[in-house]
Amino acid sequence: MEDAKLRSFKINTIKNLHVYGRTGHSGDSLALFWTASGFSVDSKSGELWAELEGDYTDYEPWVSVWINGNQVSRFIVEKGRRWYCLFRGLSPKQNRFTLLKETQAMSGDESHMLLVHALGVPSTVSGNADDIFLPQEKRKLKIEFVGDSITTGEGLYGGMDEMDWISGWMGLSANYAVNTARKLKADFRLLSQSGWGVVSGWDNDRKSTMPRHYGNTCSLAPGERNRGMGACDENDFEKWQPDFVIVNLGTNDWMAFNTAAFRDSASGEIWKMRLDENGKPEAEDLKFFCDGVKNFLREIRGKNPDAKILWAYGMCGPELGEEIKKSVEEYKAESGDTNADFIALDSMTLEGDDEHGSRMHPGSITHARACKKLVEEIQKRI
Repeated sequence: MEDAKLRSFKINTIKNLHVYGRTGHSGDSLALFWTASGFSVDSKSGELWAELEGDYTDYEPWVSVWINGNQVSRFIVEKGRRWYCLFRGLSPKQNRFTLLKETQAMSGDESHMLLVHALGVPSTVSGNADDIFLPQEKRKLKIEFVGDSITTGEGLYGGMDEMDWISGWMGLSANYAVNTARKLKADFRLLSQSGWGVVSGWDNDRKSTMPRHYGNTCSLAPGERNRGMGACDENDFEKWQPDFVIVNLGTNDWMAFNTAAFRDSASGEIWKMRLDENGKPEAEDLKFFCDGVKNFLREIRGKNPDAKILWAYGMCGPELGEEIKKSVEEYKAESGDTNADFIALDSMTLEGDDEHGSRMHPGSITHARACKKLVEEIQKRI
């Protein structure tokens, strides 16, 4: 549609806009970094457009469109700035339009970018922004999820035989975190990065760890442009305090025990999580991991003093699960914190042969089981 046929509103002027995720800005525009970052608006206009701008070198940003809580489409945001029709033809009742970034923050692609500049409605729609974009009912619950590729939703698109590492296989429609929040009618934030862990990435790179970046908006997004959009800014924890923080980390730390050593190009250091002759983690490296779990719990608690913390683990298998559970209990005993618990999630090994996701990741069945378990556990603690 030509711009002249639209009434457009800069994104920063829409008072009743609900923003998901830790986001940044580029001038008057909204910068989306993390998985499931985005926005929603309620409107009686049966048609909504968004002016988006994308960029990338290797990993293009995907987004999904949701109408009244149900995903209706997903698409690539092309390089450059242009208008996209999110949906049209709805009857003139109050509908909720939601756009979410399906792709994680790309630590390996400095060019990866997604901006929201403006929203548009047909020129026949009258009224000012407050008339067109209506107030939303306030969410009574806030949940933050911190994880790896599982939380990113890697493998939730594509067939079981698909092994290419591409952004198109990441998705939200069956994502356990998004659906947990949806079922609880909660506001949510996802912080996730494929291959990263508590103290080590899957390849033994000890810089690929989520706790290193937890205090900032999205400091794992590389490059000066991302820095200029606020990615490295200290996160304002007072502005958005979660009621629950769900941590789903440890899978890649276990993979590091079974992967070749990593040599850091800057320092020359060689890092390796080691197994003994019996195939068990070496005591020193296991202690390093368990101390990392406890240190991360301390950091989360320091920044979210009233949140209930659940370390939920096991979707790719139970390895290190007992060690995480023990670490959580030790943290509670050492700190006196009674609002932290370990939750064991069902493994993807329970899936049928035709139920697995792509890239050897959990499929929708495992995500649904995790969602059900987390909803039950959160409801017990509300």
